[in-house]
Amino acid sequence: MKKKIISAILMSTVVLSAAAPLSGVYADTNSDIAKQDATISSAQSAKAQAQAQVDSLQSKVDSLQQKQASTKAQIAKIESEAKALNAQIATLNESIAERTKTLEAQARSAQVNSSATNYMDAVVNSKSLTDVIQKVTAIATVSSANKQMLEQQEKEQKELSQKSETVKKNYNQFVSLSQSLDSQAQELTSQQAELKVATLNYQATIATAQDKKQSLLDEKAAAEKAAQEAAKKQAAYEAQQKEAAQAQAASTAATTKAVEEATSTVSSSQASQSSSNSSSSNSSSSNGSSGSSSSNTGGGNSNTGGNTGNNTGNNTGNNTGNNTGGGSSSSGINSTPIANPYAGGGCTDYVWQYFAAQGIYIRNIMPGNGGQWATNGPAQGVLHVVGAAPGVIASSFSADFVGYANSPYGHVAIVKSVNSNGTITIKEGGYGTTWWGHERTVSASGVTFLMPN
Repeated sequence: MKKKIISAILMSTVVLSAAAPLSGVYADTNSDIAKQDATISSAQSAKAQAQAQVDSLQSKVDSLQQKQASTKAQIAKIESEAKALNAQIATLNESIAERTKTLEAQARSAQVNSSATNYMDAVVNSKSLTDVIQKVTAIATVSSANKQMLEQQEKEQKELSQKSETVKKNYNQFVSLSQSLDSQAQELTSQQAELKVATLNYQATIATAQDKKQSLLDEKAAAEKAAQEAAKKQAAYEAQQKEAAQAQAASTAATTKAVEEATSTVSSSQASQSSSNSSSSNSSSSNGSSGSSSSNTGGGNSNTGGNTGNNTGNNTGNNTGNNTGGGSSSSGINSTPIANPYAGGGCTDYVWQYFAAQGIYIRNIMPGNGGQWATNGPAQGVLHVVGAAPGVIASSFSADFVGYANSPYGHVAIVKSVNSNGTITIKEGGYGTTWWGHERTVSASGVTFLMPN
């Protein structure tokens, strides 16, 4: 997706108008955003179902928690009752033990002392009826007490047995309730886990869809910004090319006018010479010789001019000048001020002004986009190839040097330094947001280095 967006932005920089890229750059992004909107809409439409599931699970969790609370209360009640019963059982055990000791003592006394005989002796040996009645009453009282003691002993032993059975039942219920509580706790944990999963699944679906949509929106915004910057660069480049074309047209017009004026002057001179020859034959001969001499002198000047151009070019290590009678200005370092043919704030304008500040004026290269200087400059005698060094011109179409791939215009800059790792640091204009004097380090691969002729 990003590759498609970047490709569209680059095409908009060099081919399309400022508004044209928008429909192509964002087609896929808008489609993806629409898909994310559909996903979000689908997830939100399922919200009621998801919420119903969450509510059902929450209801189960609440019910289990209530059961747990009730079970815990029952267990606490049983524990309290068991504690009270155990205390009662302990008291009964003590009481029964004491009676058992008394009864056992009486039984042993009866066996040793023959209590029945003693009772009879006591009655027989009574001194009076009153004494008999008193002794029989006493004996009956003792017997009644023993009987009551035995009945109480039997009652308490029965009560002890019942309470023991109650404690046993309560213990069994306690065990059952404890096991039920453990089972409820496990089920509660399971239901809470399911509740958490259901909640997180819904939240994750919404969050993921929204995050992806936001990512796509950010990507689209970045593409829009890049397209706007590309449109600005395109407009600046078109303005630069327009101004360069106007300057070239003006230069051509001025040259044409100068040629026409020179032709007119030569024609007038020839007409005057012809009139002078027809006035007198002697004068004609004399003037003819003079004219021939003038012609020779003119030819000499032309040759001298050509030789001067050649010699100057050779002495400076540059290309041979043209034999046009003006070799010293058309070859060698061009120190004659000329109008800047590369106006517009672009990369070529920056390099031209860099050398113009040193009194060196680079003539117009046609076509002269930054990357074309490497070939058209030497071919047209304006530049010559040199080695990499600070202060020379760097020209290339490479992606690292230009700043993006597949540029039809290329780039040109001034070498600031040559680095040991195979890179060069350059100073440039018309690059990025810092248009003038921007510096960066790039690979020297595919870069041609040049100097003006």
